[in-house]
Amino acid sequence: MEKKRSGWVRIITILLVLALVGGGAYYIYQQNAGDDEPTVFVQSVASITGMGNVGLYAQYNGIVEAKDVIEVNPSAGMTVKECFVSAGSKVKEGDRLFRYDVDDMELRHAQMQIDIGGLENNLRTYREQLEALKKKLAKAKEDERYEIELDIQTVELAIRKADYDLNDQRKKADEMQALIDASEVFSPVTGTVRSVRDNSGGYDPFGYGYGESSTAYITIIAGTAFCVKGTVNEQTVFTLYAGMPVLIRSRVNDTVLHGTIYRINTDAPDTSSGTSYYDGGGERASRYAFYVEPESIEGLLIGQHVLIDLNANEETSSILKLPASFLFSEGDYFFVWAVDADGRIEKRNITVVAYEEETECFQVSGGLTLRDRIAFPDPTVHAGMLATETAFTEPSENNLLNGGQGVGNGGWGTTEEDDFGMDNVTSDMVPGGFGG
Repeated sequence: MEKKRSGWVRIITILLVLALVGGGAYYIYQQNAGDDEPTVFVQSVASITGMGNVGLYAQYNGIVEAKDVIEVNPSAGMTVKECFVSAGSKVKEGDRLFRYDVDDMELRHAQMQIDIGGLENNLRTYREQLEALKKKLAKAKEDERYEIELDIQTVELAIRKADYDLNDQRKKADEMQALIDASEVFSPVTGTVRSVRDNSGGYDPFGYGYGESSTAYITIIAGTAFCVKGTVNEQTVFTLYAGMPVLIRSRVNDTVLHGTIYRINTDAPDTSSGTSYYDGGGERASRYAFYVEPESIEGLLIGQHVLIDLNANEETSSILKLPASFLFSEGDYFFVWAVDADGRIEKRNITVVAYEEETECFQVSGGLTLRDRIAFPDPTVHAGMLATETAFTEPSENNLLNGGQGVGNGGWGTTEEDDFGMDNVTSDMVPGGFGG
């Protein structure tokens, strides 16, 4: 009996030693492996849903510009003597803009009038001589007629030349008089003077430097037709379209105006901002201009900087529109990989109320805020992983930056159906059909 008990003690002792050795080895392994702990790339919900640089519902910087600008330049060879307007002046159609320097022209015109008077006197004299010679020829003898006829021909030639010179001088005088009469140039439209070139190198009050927007002597904003110009990078430019509704938000107050994108200039990159944009891989990317026509101009000023919100149908942030590729489902419930208070990944249940098939976005009403950070649901992601906001630069199984979908293309790329239980999701799903 004692031998049997001694055997069990010996076995238990061996097991305890082995457990201690194994636990210590496991602890050492964990300590040594800590430096290589796998991480997962995360983004803020604000960035994904449009409050940053990524997302279908982005906000872009914009500037208020004149939609129609009229340019007025002096006629060739003419010098401006006096300008009646300045940048910011309100003008009506027919108002004076500037006057040419015509002092020298008026002196030359006066001299032309004197010359014309002399030519008229000469022509009158020649015609009187012609009448006298004709009368003399009628009374002349046969041997005197030849010489008188030669004199008549000479006077007739002089009359033709004097008549030509007189008509030519009168024409020149009329043209010069027309220029003198048109010495004042008038506004062709009703609007606001945007700039007057003074060659001083200054800037007009609307934020456009001379030579940046126009080299015309005077530019006039026709009427009150404003537009808002924004720029978009080459990765998301094709998510915009003519007729797309947007919101124009003031940077200084709560003013929000509705507008519509009416033109997207993809013919040439926009270089007016003077800034460079780089994509996630470090490559330089182009930016393109797009233009918004506001439904109202109330509170807008030329040169004012605003925000262009592509989420025109979302007046408040109570509903978040999250690209479908960031969600995964289990039965009737939807989840995201979110970052917890310790910076670790957790599986979080969210409340989904609708699916928008045209934008491939879910409307999320609970479980997420703009401040939360979430990971793309790569199959390798699991709860407890360490979150990082530093994008990987080399291909990795823990990120999709080089995969052409998900984060790499702005957060709304396509995924294979059935990967995350998202097949069969349609626009006819009603809020009551989603799990909470």
